[in-house]
Amino acid sequence: MNHLPRNVSIDWLRFQVSSYNSSMLRQIQRTLDLPFEKKLHQLGDVRDTNFLALNKLWHEVYEFQGSLIGTRYPDSGKEDMPYRHFVDLNGGTLSAVTFDKLIALLGYCQSEEEFIANRIDIALDFNPGDPRLSARNWESFLEDNLLSGYRLVRRVSNCGRTRTNRPGATVYLGSRESERFVRIYDKVKDGKQYDRLEIEFKRSRALWIMQEISKSTVNEVPRLLNGVVCSQINFKTRSEDTCFFEGYKFGPVDVPAPTLHLDIERSIAFMEKQCATFAMVEEYMGSERFDKFMRSLLAAGQLRMKPRHRTILDNARQLLGVVASSVLILLLQSPDVSASGLSCPAPVPLSFEIKQKFPIDIVNPSPSEEAYFNTVGDGCFEVNSGLNFQRLCLPGMIVNALQPFVIITLGMKFIFS
Repeated sequence: MNHLPRNVSIDWLRFQVSSYNSSMLRQIQRTLDLPFEKKLHQLGDVRDTNFLALNKLWHEVYEFQGSLIGTRYPDSGKEDMPYRHFVDLNGGTLSAVTFDKLIALLGYCQSEEEFIANRIDIALDFNPGDPRLSARNWESFLEDNLLSGYRLVRRVSNCGRTRTNRPGATVYLGSRESERFVRIYDKVKDGKQYDRLEIEFKRSRALWIMQEISKSTVNEVPRLLNGVVCSQINFKTRSEDTCFFEGYKFGPVDVPAPTLHLDIERSIAFMEKQCATFAMVEEYMGSERFDKFMRSLLAAGQLRMKPRHRTILDNARQLLGVVASSVLILLLQSPDVSASGLSCPAPVPLSFEIKQKFPIDIVNPSPSEEAYFNTVGDGCFEVNSGLNFQRLCLPGMIVNALQPFVIITLGMKFIFS
């Protein structure tokens, strides 16, 4: 297979870092070796010296060709708190940053107190194919269940747009809110046409890539970036319609997928983030109308639940059932159990009543209660959380396993009661 030639580039880089070094921002500027200029307030209250960037307030912000770097000082009187810094570089700026500077920047920042990776966009530019890469029938690939890892495809025409470097159409794979978002479009660069395959990575995936870049040499970085992008397009079966991508896919590097204890936890976290929206709508509608609205919304949602929602729900219920059964076994088993039937282990402290204490106070058992658990035996069991098997031994670990379902029950009753 003769693989197609390609140009590799980073089109966006955004991260945050905490450090006790007050001069770290100057070190970042020296590493980038670009003429960043300090931004000055032009409008608004002159007493407000803060700048808004990345949805946060910063005390100092420097700009170069639309790219920003900035810092936030520790709160007054809290000298033990670190400085917070951010770096937000666009593709135009990154074209002037060599790989050796990028490796030095990421390596230096990752050695500080805390490093948060927000986003990294990696692009591969190919000579125009026939048909163009964006003109391929990506919608059919998804509908025919040939494309792996994506549930959404969207095509947007670029006709009439002011950006002349994007003729034709842009194809989007995946969700913009997810940790992986694909863009396929025609690119004009230095007067020459290219087919661009660009992947936007966020959060844990972005962190893994930035860590790998910081550990690579200058010669290894292009191969790493090329492989990271190539591994994001996978066809389940090889056919006449899909074999075209074998020429594009060269040197794939697997990026670890984000790990979740339970998929349902992600849904709960999403609802918690929208609490202000719920409160706003309730205040606008009134309690009675809001309750009717939410009931109708839930009824419609039950009809629209897809197999993946049912699978997530079944996994959560199965885990809850396994944990509850295992807890009962843990509390009832005893080396003195007779053959005629189960009996409560003895001796049991008079103040120890599981029905009252579980699952809150049992996290911190008293000495007598801890001695009781020790007499019961090992009591360890394994729970399949949907990703792997987790060994639970201590009462606190049991409560931690039950915590998501306790939150679900209490939270839903509170919101919809």
